[in-house]
Amino acid sequence: MIFSTLPNWFWKENLSGTDYQCIQAETDIGLIQKSPFSHDIDLSARAWMDFLSFSSGNFTNCLGLTNEFKPDCILCDISPLGLSVGESLRIPTVLIENFTWDWMFEIYAGENPHFKVINQKLSDLYENFDVRLQATPFCKKAANGITINPIHRLQVQPAPEVRKKLNIPSGHRLVLITTGGIAQNYDFIQSLRNFTDHTFLLAGNFDRMESSNNIIRIPMSSHFHFPDLVCASDLVVGKVGYGTLVECWAAGTPLLGVYREDFRESETLRRFSNQEMTAAEITVEEFESGAWLKQAKNLSMQKITVNKPEMENGSLQVAREVNSLLDKR
Repeated sequence: MIFSTLPNWFWKENLSGTDYQCIQAETDIGLIQKSPFSHDIDLSARAWMDFLSFSSGNFTNCLGLTNEFKPDCILCDISPLGLSVGESLRIPTVLIENFTWDWMFEIYAGENPHFKVINQKLSDLYENFDVRLQATPFCKKAANGITINPIHRLQVQPAPEVRKKLNIPSGHRLVLITTGGIAQNYDFIQSLRNFTDHTFLLAGNFDRMESSNNIIRIPMSSHFHFPDLVCASDLVVGKVGYGTLVECWAAGTPLLGVYREDFRESETLRRFSNQEMTAAEITVEEFESGAWLKQAKNLSMQKITVNKPEMENGSLQVAREVNSLLDKR
């Protein structure tokens, strides 16, 4: 049973062949986005104050359904709601994180005093776990945290097959542009057409897949597994989050990334990209104007084509830790 606000197509794509039930529910608030690169601190604070009262129908519904399902364990991806449900029903919980929201919000307490209250509540909740797993790259080492390798989705289709299905001309560099699924108008579209030996794949909130010259627009929900697109690309350009970063790392695909300066996780992600992969950084302004295009041409020729040393996917380590916890019951 999965509690999430992610659309059903996401789970269908990523859990093919697995029996599951998805319940639409809000398990945390995060930071409410105004755009792919900015968020609303005051609106986020109000939403968190309401959420952490755990008095809404959302919480009651999650509590009731979990009680009926009677799971042996609750797996929480940073989610404070899962930890609260586990504490209420006395169900073992596993916390997976590369940061926690109380740590994230420390820098906003001076800007909005509500975050002092929010952080205290979150700090208390983040002590309610049986096992704490910290996914590399994580932001702050916890004394009781178990370090695990980067967690990433697996490639399904070989890169040559994906490129063939996309009709990428032989010899073209494929550049994947992403803002993490948040709608964004691209002012640099016309400039892309000048790079005739490149094909640009724009992933976003499009109604359907469309091709025009050397530009392909592809919706977030498509017949293509997103990690396959990363593996098939010679370069990924756009907003850097944990998922995009680690999937580029796993694929050996260079990353030309935009890091949010007022988002505390960014420094950890930046450090990992600088040390562990082929990567460079651009500003939001450079991304939106298309000033990154000449830099992209050089970076797209640096994809790692030799086999990287094998490192076990962190997801397998998570599975072992969960099984170990269940074996002790």
